Order: sequence, then C-alpha cells, then structure tokens
Amino acid sequence: MMSATARVGYAWDRWMLYAKGGVAGAGDKYSLLDTLQTYDLEGLENRIGWTAGAGVEWALWQDWSVRLEYDYYGFGQRSVTLIDNTISGATGPENIRQTIQVITLGVNFHVFAGP
Repeated sequence: MMSATARVGYAWDRWMLYAKGGVAGAGDKYSLLDTLQTYDLEGLENRIGWTAGAGVEWALWQDWSVRLEYDYYGFGQRSVTLIDNTISGATGPENIRQTIQVITLGVNFHVFAGP
C-alpha cells in the first residue's frame, strides 16, 4: 500500500491537531481454496483510491514528538477476474469492495526544528 498526502493543522504550545488527505494505491492478491479442493481461485490487481485521516502530535522535546493518527483508505468496488488453478482453468468476474482503516502510533525525530 502507498499514499501521497498533504496535511493541514492547528498548533498551540506543544500540541498540533491535523487533518490529511490524498491519493492511495494498493496491490492486491486474492486467493480462495475450498476444503475439497474442487476449485482454487486467484486474482491480482492494482487499485488506485483516496485516503483521509486525522491526528494529534505532541512535542516531547525540541527535536522529538509523538503522534496518534487515524487513516481511512477507500478503493471503491471493482470487478476482478479470478482464475481457477485446478484442471478446469475456468475464469470469472467477482465484485470486490475494498476499504482499509489504520491507526498509527509514532515517534518522530525532527532533523531541523528551528529556533
């Protein structure tokens, strides 16, 4: 998964609240195998979508901060062709809707914090 985002926020004292948004991409591999091994379906695709999130950051010291962030990734619904890897070799479309939600806790070191 990848994303390119921009963020805007409001800072006071040692705190910063921010919102972010941008474009996102994901490389997906789908696999479905039944217990009787009558079918073994696989599919591959690359998806482009969007992302939006919000977070809070707190400055521990001049060069260090910690942050808590929530991000939502939306890739919509698309039809993916699945291929049966058993003897039949059949193919067929399957509609797949994909969203991802991520919560991140991070520690940051700022190379240049300014005066």
